[in-house]
Amino acid sequence: MTRARETGYTSNEDDNVVRVFLVRHGQTDHNVKKILQGHRDIPLNVDGVKQSHSLGEYLQSRGVHFDRVYSSDLTRCRETTAELLLPVDDAPAPPVKYDARLRERDMGVIEGMHLAEAERYAAKHGGGSFRDFGEPADQFMARLRAGLEAAVKDASAHGCKNVAVVSHGGAIRGLLKWLVQGAGGGDLQQVIVFNTSVTVVDYTKHDGQYTVRTVGNTAHLGDGEFVVSDLKLR
Repeated sequence: MTRARETGYTSNEDDNVVRVFLVRHGQTDHNVKKILQGHRDIPLNVDGVKQSHSLGEYLQSRGVHFDRVYSSDLTRCRETTAELLLPVDDAPAPPVKYDARLRERDMGVIEGMHLAEAERYAAKHGGGSFRDFGEPADQFMARLRAGLEAAVKDASAHGCKNVAVVSHGGAIRGLLKWLVQGAGGGDLQQVIVFNTSVTVVDYTKHDGQYTVRTVGNTAHLGDGEFVVSDLKLR
């Protein structure tokens, strides 16, 4: 994996491929303050709305239009989705499905704590890290995988070529970690998934394989992207 200047998003035109644009929601005040959100239903802040709107405009300028959108049901993802789906030449907006399986990890008792406070709580209560609390990692990953695979199955059944999946930072990192296991792509686990960054993954229908194309693209914010050379995964 190499760091590179952005090469632009492109639409998929292959009937045998579902291109999945994994989008992290826009910024919230909790993001800025480093408060653990988990399942807390926090709205976007002003900058988060601007980020999401910029992404919608950028995708349109690159000719990327979604056949369907799948989103976490939490407000910050719903609001991001609304900004992504700007009207295009009076064309009807694509169908949107909200799915609780695409939520961030439930942080349990430490949800709503500042990161430093959560670490102190963990140390006081015998945990090695704040990550030791809340929804068990295996349950979290099983839920996320089910959400992604349901989206891909639904998109395939409806002949979709380009879809968005709007989710959360920890959720997207978790999905990447699952995808790269055993595929020689360990560096992907170190990627920071910024607000409204886009990770592009192709799903090939005939063999059920995923191929990561780009990771953490923030070109719409004036930044670059992580480029992956067709890393075939699960």
